[in-house]
Amino acid sequence: MCKKGFTLLEVLVAVTVFGLVAAAAGGTFASMQQAWRKQRNSIALMQNSRWAMEFITNELRQGGTVTISGGGQRLRFRPYPGPPTSFVWFWRGNGGGLGTATIIYRGTGPSIAAANFNRRELANFIVFPNPSGNNIFTDAGGGLYSIELTLRPQPTQPVGRENRNYVLSTQARPRN
Repeated sequence: MCKKGFTLLEVLVAVTVFGLVAAAAGGTFASMQQAWRKQRNSIALMQNSRWAMEFITNELRQGGTVTISGGGQRLRFRPYPGPPTSFVWFWRGNGGGLGTATIIYRGTGPSIAAANFNRRELANFIVFPNPSGNNIFTDAGGGLYSIELTLRPQPTQPVGRENRNYVLSTQARPRN
């Protein structure tokens, strides 16, 4: 009488093959999820930065008398309408009292020190020095001003496959 079933060797081979297939599928799933997460973070970085760029540009267009200082790292203008001693400031932090060096801030007041007390973060992940050699804020001449932000998911780490630069630039002219 012959009993039907699997031998121990057949069971071990089947379990081993199943384990290899499951490990391969799990590895593929994990790498796909990591790529998705990285892409989602890059998209969020770009969306937030575009919003900040539009915000700065729109405010600049509604302002008057523009001054760029701090080696192209600070932009100041008088809002219109507004008192002659009130200014809107945008600046990259200096790593000290004016904030973190990888963040662009906005504040209001007669001086950068006064604006620093009511500052708000607009964009982070800013690379400094700017790899293109340009300043964040530049007077392009003829009343036109350029804004260039270079961003990196890990701005203090070197550029690499996992940490590439994204550059946003625009120009604006104050209307008032």
